[in-house]
Amino acid sequence: MNRPADTTPISTTDLSPAVAARVDQIWSMAYQARTKDDLKRLYAKWATTYDEDHEAIGFFGHHRTADVLARHLTRPDVARVLDAGAGTGAGGEALREVGFQEIHALDLSSEMLEVARAKGVYSELGVADLSLPVDKYRAGAFDAAVLVGVFSYGQAPAAALDEVLRLVRRGGLITFTMRSDFYEEDAMGFRTHMHQLEELGAWTLVERTEPAPYLPGKDPDATFSVWCYRVTGAVLPPPGDAFEDAAREAFDPDSDVVHFDHAWIWDSTASRLYERYTRSDEYYLTDCEEEILRDHAKEIWEDESLLIELGCGSARKISHVLAVCAEASAAPVRYMPIDVSHGALAATRAEIGRRYGARVRVEPRQGMFEDVLSAIPKSPKKLLFFLGSSLGNLESLEETVAFLRSIRDRMGHEDRLIVGVDLDKDSSVLDAAYNQNEACRKFFVHMIRRVNRHLGADFDPRAFDLASTYVEEAEYEGIGTRRMNLRVAPRSAQSSWIRALGEEVRLEPGHPIQVGISRKFTPAALRRLAAVAGMRLRKQWLDRRGWFSLNEIVPEHAPA
Repeated sequence: MNRPADTTPISTTDLSPAVAARVDQIWSMAYQARTKDDLKRLYAKWATTYDEDHEAIGFFGHHRTADVLARHLTRPDVARVLDAGAGTGAGGEALREVGFQEIHALDLSSEMLEVARAKGVYSELGVADLSLPVDKYRAGAFDAAVLVGVFSYGQAPAAALDEVLRLVRRGGLITFTMRSDFYEEDAMGFRTHMHQLEELGAWTLVERTEPAPYLPGKDPDATFSVWCYRVTGAVLPPPGDAFEDAAREAFDPDSDVVHFDHAWIWDSTASRLYERYTRSDEYYLTDCEEEILRDHAKEIWEDESLLIELGCGSARKISHVLAVCAEASAAPVRYMPIDVSHGALAATRAEIGRRYGARVRVEPRQGMFEDVLSAIPKSPKKLLFFLGSSLGNLESLEETVAFLRSIRDRMGHEDRLIVGVDLDKDSSVLDAAYNQNEACRKFFVHMIRRVNRHLGADFDPRAFDLASTYVEEAEYEGIGTRRMNLRVAPRSAQSSWIRALGEEVRLEPGHPIQVGISRKFTPAALRRLAAVAGMRLRKQWLDRRGWFSLNEIVPEHAPA
């Protein structure tokens, strides 16, 4: 593509009818894209004419982005730069023109990257989804990243900024284009997220260029700016000394299993990975639970004005009940989601606000359950939810009983607890869900990423495979259950110095790392569990296959 001498928009004449028709169709597809598959289809179709179309409409954002980066990053001859969302490589060509030598390309589309590869400007190219962890690169692997045309309507989500921040070293630069209207509208939550990252100290603004025409030959009223940020800190707050203590215990050299409590896997990235996992064909729990909520929401809600959800994750499931509340209640319903992840709470709040507006008042609480439970009010009459079979993720039956008792102690005599619980079933169903699913592997291996990121280790997340086991547990107080040990194990030996622990850790092939458990109950075990906790199982709903249950549990002296 020809470079304008002063990086001002090139002069364009009317597009030819063929180009105009193609550009209209392509841009319509781009702005209407809703899923990753939509984007993949779009860019596969567009790859062969992408450069021609952008030159025809006068796009020059890649040149301006390269110029801004060159102004603020010294020694381009040795700098390592990531072109994220590289497309057909126009950005790489622009970077090479201003002196950058080592340039790496990532893009969602393999077809686009094949065009880029032919230009010979990249040291390495790879297919990647920027909204998910890019495990081929360590944290801080690059001196800078550029993203041209990546943040726009229907394109990469705001969460992609978090992964790009991980990939760029502290002191490095992130430079990207953004349409002015897209930013001002806070489309897809970008402006909010950019400001949050500044408030967290993750980055500071170095330069924002004056608005310039974005697509002069296509949309002459649209403008864009180039944003350049200096990486100054971590996106996610460290989990604290307790995680270090947990890791020290987990990596005990005399232990046959590296054992982490499931709570340590969670951050905003884990929430996205889990959401993706729940939408996979093999993972049945969410579909079963949603089926029950969808079919029985009107029975479940009994005019309570306060709904509390422990471990909200996202708004996907609770919305079935909130929709009934919002429609039937004369006054706004209060919804209090509780989660350890600030990102999950923010996403839930935004989604509930978008769906229900003032009809549902969201009052989020962040923290571990045991720390937040004391903040649950005694009144008014309330309906509590603990969905997703999260009750089965507690480490022991003794802990499960104690947890239910702690909730019981905060419940009034009219309050009800709705608990989602997975049921014991054929092991082949469980093996497909927990041992044969790449989305599952990416979620479980996030515990390894957390150790790398927060404790200074250097394990390769790509080297771990699923290794979960289904076993019978010893009875506790007459409660008999089986559980899935949620595990990954390295295919080859992994050695790393863990900076925070001050020690070397070696994992031999097949050495299991347990990232949690998923306990499965029978109906009899659920009744006994409730009784031991001083509660009563009053009502139960099942999905059509009888794989999953929603259970109404009340204090033992509650009205029948």
